[in-house]
Order: sequence, then C-alpha cells, then structure tokens
Amino acid sequence: MDLTNKTILITGATDGIGKVLAEEFSKLGSNIILLGKNSSKLDKVYDQLENSFDSQKHLILEADLSLLNNESAHEILRAISNEYDALDGIIHNAAILGTMTPLEDYELSKWDEVLNINLRAPFLLTKTLKSIVENSTMPRIIFTSSGVANTGRAFWGAYSVSKFGLKGLAEIFTNELETTSSIKVFNFDPGATQTKMRASARPAEDPSSLKTPHELVNCYLWFFSRESCDSKVNYFEYDDLAKKVTST
Repeated sequence: MDLTNKTILITGATDGIGKVLAEEFSKLGSNIILLGKNSSKLDKVYDQLENSFDSQKHLILEADLSLLNNESAHEILRAISNEYDALDGIIHNAAILGTMTPLEDYELSKWDEVLNINLRAPFLLTKTLKSIVENSTMPRIIFTSSGVANTGRAFWGAYSVSKFGLKGLAEIFTNELETTSSIKVFNFDPGATQTKMRASARPAEDPSSLKTPHELVNCYLWFFSRESCDSKVNYFEYDDLAKKVTST
C-alpha cells in the first residue's frame, strides 16, 4: 500500500503502541500528527520520526484528553487544518487503566478521568475532526478495544466500562456513516501486548510471553489498505486479523 503523504493522527503517541505506530508509519512516508500531554516525550518521539520524503511533514499537538472540551477540540481541528488539506486517519490509541478496585470503592475523580480519556475524548475528536477526515480519498477512523469490552470483569471498573462504551460508539459511527460518508470505521482489540498498562494490570505476568507492539503494525497497516475498503466487519481481534493479514 502507498502511505506516502498520508496524514495520520495518533493519540497517546508518546509510549507503547502509539509510539511504535508513529515511527513505523513515518518510515512509509506518512505525515504523523502526534497527540499527547507530555511535551518532552512528544519532542523525543518527533525527533525519532523518519523524513524519507521531501514533502513529509509531522506535527505535535500537546493536549490533556482528560480536559478536552468543544473549544479545545476545535483548536485541534484548526491546528490540523492550518498544516494539512485532509486528515487520512485517526488512530484512537490513548487510554488509561485507572484503578483495579471494586466498584463500591472506586473514586469518582478517577472514574471521571478514565471515562474522559478513554471514551469522551474519542467521541469529541471524531465528531469534531469528521469534516477534515472526509477530505481524504480513503479515510479511516480506528478505535482501540479490549477483551474487557465484551464481558464485565470484577475490579476492571471504569476501564472496562469505557471500552464497552467505545465499542458501542464505534458501532454507532459505523452505522451512521456507512451510507452517508466514505469514512471507514474500525474497532480493533490488539490483545495482550507488552505495554506499561498491561504491566500495571497484571504485574505478575511474564512480559516476554506477550507480543510486542511491533507485531501489531501490519494489522494497523491493513486498516489503511484498499482491501479493507470491502470489509463488512467493523470489529477485529488481533488473532483473527493477524491471520487475515498473513494470508494476503
């Protein structure tokens, strides 16, 4: 696939899966918009992005998604519009785990923070940036799911609730846009992966038994392929999509 000069926004781009996707997509010629809240980490990732093509142009957006509102979302839209004519894709990767505790003990402030970052921000960004995404010839919006989005599990609290909500959000956007827009919406569960969040959730787990973020790259690339244009499926789990990618 040709990703030369494709412009892709990645939230949570300073660590883990988001950082790896930013680096690998930039090697293929994409313009990467890095969105995160830590300026020093953003600068570091920006410096690592490859500029293989003269016209390649990357952008840093410093934003705290827990505080995102209509005004700041439109500021993000203006910042992107000032630099690019179209946004070819959004990868909603940013998320926080919150606390692993019974619901009756869950602190409201932490509950709100998790829901704001994991669910409210993807809704606001998608809603606000839809107009510039539709300027793309092959637009994509990718939400990041989780195994705890399908069945409620004790102690996963706000994180699980946010992923249940995100799954529904992706399905609603898919249904609403399929006959009115060229945007393809996908919801992807990357499964158990070596990330800081996974280590926090399962501290006793051996990280060497898990796949690395680099093993996810081909799955994310498939979402931007022409083959994905014909997909009637909105939701993918890693094992199924990895087999699909390997066979093509």
